[in-house]
Amino acid sequence: MNPLIKAAELLKNSKNILILTGAGMSTESGLKDFRSKDGLGSSLYEGYYPEDLLSRRFFYHNTALFYQYLKEKLNVAGFSPNKGHLTLAKWESTLNINIITQNIDMLHQKAGSKNVLELHGTLATCTCTNCHQKRSLHEIFKAGYSCLCGGVFKPDIVLYDEEVSLIHQSFTMAEEADLLLVLGTSLKVYPAASIPEVFGLKNKSMIIINRDPTPYEHHYNVTEIHDGIGATLEKINKLLNI
Repeated sequence: MNPLIKAAELLKNSKNILILTGAGMSTESGLKDFRSKDGLGSSLYEGYYPEDLLSRRFFYHNTALFYQYLKEKLNVAGFSPNKGHLTLAKWESTLNINIITQNIDMLHQKAGSKNVLELHGTLATCTCTNCHQKRSLHEIFKAGYSCLCGGVFKPDIVLYDEEVSLIHQSFTMAEEADLLLVLGTSLKVYPAASIPEVFGLKNKSMIIINRDPTPYEHHYNVTEIHDGIGATLEKINKLLNI
């Protein structure tokens, strides 16, 4: 069966759809990923690798350079949702959809999606490490990261040496879902890569749309499509006729 038709049938007949999105979802909006050949992780910044710069230890030891890197390399201001984000937001009004995203750019919410779990947090806000006051990242870039109470404002994202506290909630969502749609992730980086394992493929189906093959490519209950996310979701949407 044509994989697009198969995907549309699975979506139409599912009662609890879980969508897992990775960096490939946002690269179609112009944002850079970390692990591709030309991604952010491939080059040094002021002599440091991004994995070091974006660690909890580095944040506390060199806060100024941490925020400089954020402003120059991870600033998502000015980027807009793409066709893929907009299609998912549209589906939310007719299909029972929950989204788990590994991205920190808020593009799902900007597109109109409401049922979004941000596994790695969000760059939209920062919280003081002392008094827990919140400010937008935009405010921090303008006014500085120091709080009047003596603390420092830390972005509400999961840094490299921090626990992904929402992973257990993600596992519960995966167990309860009857269809998993994976968009723009290689499914090789943990703990997010554990979500399909917890979902279980013995009696349930998974759809993967990713430009490169994943470890699940040849599983009998997996429909894997190697193409752009936005264009593929638009084609599936036409077949859904919703």
